[in-house]
Amino acid sequence: MSYIFTLSDTDEDVWEPALAVGQLFMGGVNALGSLVLKVPTGLDDVSGDWVKVDTGQYAVFVGAALKRRGSTGHHEFMTLLDGLLPVMIMLADRSGIEITGAGPAERAYLEWARDRDRVLRGHVVEQQDGAVHFWGDGA
Repeated sequence: MSYIFTLSDTDEDVWEPALAVGQLFMGGVNALGSLVLKVPTGLDDVSGDWVKVDTGQYAVFVGAALKRRGSTGHHEFMTLLDGLLPVMIMLADRSGIEITGAGPAERAYLEWARDRDRVLRGHVVEQQDGAVHFWGDGA
């Protein structure tokens, strides 16, 4: 099973992650929107595995999250947000939303978040035989 993220204005499917990935993403997004930023996310969970993306609201939400990321010095907050914000940016990109960043720091963060190789570096993977390696190291 998977989650389906659909544009609310065109009904175009833009992302279909595994169910657990969608649930984890939506949990993080909902907490960030309601508890931290106190702004609507632009993501309407229609049925528990189907989400409608309001591109206007979602653009504002991602922009607010990006701004907050750049204005905090709290290490644990940045670490938590760095797990969620790149996925939020990917969904914005797939939804045709232009997220550009307000200044050099935000633009540098967007470049980092959009670097697909970044995702592959430094992740520890355990194989079925119990061997462990870093994903992307050629092993």
